Amino acid sequence: MSSIKSFGIALSGVAVLYCGSALAEMHATEEFESGATRPVTVAVLPAQVNLIKQRMIRREAQVDESGELEEHLADAVAAELVGKNYEVERVTAQRINADPDLQALVVEANRRYDELLGNISRRFRKQIEERDFHAGDTVTLLANRLGVDAIAFVRMDLVANAKAVQALNFGMGGTQTMMSVSLVDSTTTDVEAYITLPIMRRGKAFGGYDDIMNNPDEEMANYAAATLDDLIEADPSLRATTADESVLADLEDLLE
Repeated sequence: MSSIKSFGIALSGVAVLYCGSALAEMHATEEFESGATRPVTVAVLPAQVNLIKQRMIRREAQVDESGELEEHLADAVAAELVGKNYEVERVTAQRINADPDLQALVVEANRRYDELLGNISRRFRKQIEERDFHAGDTVTLLANRLGVDAIAFVRMDLVANAKAVQALNFGMGGTQTMMSVSLVDSTTTDVEAYITLPIMRRGKAFGGYDDIMNNPDEEMANYAAATLDDLIEADPSLRATTADESVLADLEDLLE
């Protein structure tokens, strides 16, 4: 499911690293925090990773390597969610590619979410609390097909230093990273929670390029743990029962 990423696209993604950011790590609606819209079951789609290798005088987009990291990152996010009592449906690229109907839903859901992402990463809390970010009806259809309360969208932009650059940093990895996980509710189709890697950990807290590629399981697990540390645990007793099967049926008829 890894899409072809040009160097320009990768750099535009990494530009998010340098735009204005709030210090808070989790931005959520009041209903998510109270538990009314906090999911119990979550589908984790394949992550999207933009990895750039920082050499002495230039940066290089690592397209193939980015694709390799995407499954590791999604697995790590899924494991963190399970650790916080969410029931997780891990949707792999292989499963998506084997099912044309599922693939169409995933592609459209990702397209719509990516349209929102620039605004989410810049405006944060107030707009999420006021439910300004709607991922669209495709999320409802996708979540219903997968039998979950919410869809998790995982994104990472990462600049990792090559060995020569690490040497100038006294051997430190010096990675610069922006990672986010959004939970989009199947009924509201709103971004109910947007969780980012804490701002103070976007610098030198993780390994460099070689560490990431030699041990992607451990490195991606570290990123996922740091990002989702503040996520509130699932609590089925608090979630409101708002599913409306007749509305879903009407929506499916409309989109056929």
